Amino acid sequence: MEDRAVPNAREELRTRGYARVPAAELTIDPELRRFEADLAKEWENLEVDQYLKNGARFRERRYDRFRYVPATDSVRLRPHRPYFQSAEVNDYGGGIERSVPPLTASTVQNPLLQALIRWNFEHFPVEPEQLHQPWDVQCHQFRIIGRAEELGEPTPEGPHRDEVHFGAIHLMSRTNASGGFSQVYTKDQELVAEFQLQNTMDTMFWADEMILHAVTPITVVDDSTPAVRDVLIMGYRCDPTLGEDD
Repeated sequence: MEDRAVPNAREELRTRGYARVPAAELTIDPELRRFEADLAKEWENLEVDQYLKNGARFRERRYDRFRYVPATDSVRLRPHRPYFQSAEVNDYGGGIERSVPPLTASTVQNPLLQALIRWNFEHFPVEPEQLHQPWDVQCHQFRIIGRAEELGEPTPEGPHRDEVHFGAIHLMSRTNASGGFSQVYTKDQELVAEFQLQNTMDTMFWADEMILHAVTPITVVDDSTPAVRDVLIMGYRCDPTLGEDD
């Protein structure tokens, strides 16, 4: 079920709950795009997810949160805390606080990462008053690894929400991998779209309150080397109670 890319991401988010933007159509300053390679190298510094079941090792990650106020263009790294999702939206890893290692200083300081926090937000159909309110921006680095003896599972929990308002997925790298199709579902878990992010910075946006999303497993093309899929995921949640020091 291949779906076309759309030029007006904000309107597509408003009407159908998702949009995708090929890397070639990203309207980011070319001077910032030159930092892509440096940012992609940061995925060599992730750590194995300690909360996978049955001794699995198919996922590596880092994570942090930013406080973003659109009206003042203020972006600030928040104090590092464990990651939490409710068991209601994630029956695989939800319901517990997960201690995930933080982003490295070089990741946080990468100009492209800082630009993406703002650029993504420009595509979200937010209410005018929300521009003056603080947003909690979850920033996740994920490396999914498929091996001859182990599937690489980007979303072992299946179709799910992330308990945010909007989200963005940016593909950073894809090597020796088959599969890894991004999927969009209705709230009743009816599959409505499926497509593959293939090139560095291919992007998917979603409106988390409108749809469920998932990604199919990756498998190796050549058994002699692992399959790898690196993504940067940012979840945006408007939180008027978020203070300067939170």
